[in-house]
Amino acid sequence: MIKNKLCNLAVITSLLISSNLAAKELKSFDLPFFKGQKSLSLNSAVSNQKVVLNFWASWCTACIKELPELEALKKKYPKVLFVGINAGESKKKIKRFLKRYKFSYSIVEDRNRVYSKSVGVVELPQTIVLGKNRKILFRGNRPPKEL
Repeated sequence: MIKNKLCNLAVITSLLISSNLAAKELKSFDLPFFKGQKSLSLNSAVSNQKVVLNFWASWCTACIKELPELEALKKKYPKVLFVGINAGESKKKIKRFLKRYKFSYSIVEDRNRVYSKSVGVVELPQTIVLGKNRKILFRGNRPPKEL
């Protein structure tokens, strides 16, 4: 009973955060790529293109289930930048996950979930679609059907 109430509270909190962030600007980030020494800056990535940010973790079964949907969207919209943001895991866990499940887009690390928490990502998976000036066009626990 308590578990159900907590789950309902998490869903309500997520909906409230989502409704408050709709059409607002998403906070920028500068997060390291999983592979390599460089980092990705959201400010420079957005420029004149849409960006799909997908927050995920290796333990998240819903994250695994949505991979085919994300890959299909990426294939359908090749000019959109897709970025997977791993929420708080070690390089070892990420590497093991990526060997088993293939991503065709860039992976960045939010090592301590500082960025995720700062933009209201309280549960995984979470997909955010951004337009120009980092305006939030979509936010949800499942990827959108269309971009």
